[in-house]
Amino acid sequence: MYVIIIGVNNLTQKLVEWYSEYDHEVTVIEKDIEKCHYFDQLFGPICQNGDACDPEIQSLAGMDRADILIVATKSDKDNFLIGMVAKSKYNVKKTINLANDSNYIKAFSYFGIDTVINIESMILSSIEQETSILAPWSITELNTSPKKIILGIRIDSYSNIIGKSIKDIILPNHSSIILLIRANGITDTPAEHKTIHSEDELLILTEEKNKNKMLEYLS
Repeated sequence: MYVIIIGVNNLTQKLVEWYSEYDHEVTVIEKDIEKCHYFDQLFGPICQNGDACDPEIQSLAGMDRADILIVATKSDKDNFLIGMVAKSKYNVKKTINLANDSNYIKAFSYFGIDTVINIESMILSSIEQETSILAPWSITELNTSPKKIILGIRIDSYSNIIGKSIKDIILPNHSSIILLIRANGITDTPAEHKTIHSEDELLILTEEKNKNKMLEYLS
């Protein structure tokens, strides 16, 4: 597999180490020549010096044969432009873009970027998981119609379902608890007779449209 990564930073260093461990071919595009030299000293001649917004630089890096493009600079404008050029001109199979500002997420998705990772949302979600009474976090989206999602939900002592058994919890239609994780970290099957306790975590499969209704009930 051929992977192109944009930008030299701590994140991309970890990515290069990981992909290299599994013998994937990796090229990093970086416009700072000193950073390029640093990466070349660490990993061998893997760095293409230049501005990744420039189609010619993308071409020199072999964008036309890339299986995955990961764009992880600090500039959302650059990230957007790089992803668009790679997708439209070189038809890269999989594009993963970092969005530092959540305001860019819709634009990335609308114009065909395959995966958008928002640092701001990840930080907020992490804080919410640790501090909220009912802190849902998205685990994955399923390619179904209507769209279904799997959510993780931590139940605090204020929740309406504390002390209830699984069979007595009335979730919205087409929703179900698929895994129960106890406060001590032990996973438990969500059998009908099992009881919900404070600090338990539930993995719930539901339709996206039911998310708010379900959270309201569980709180």
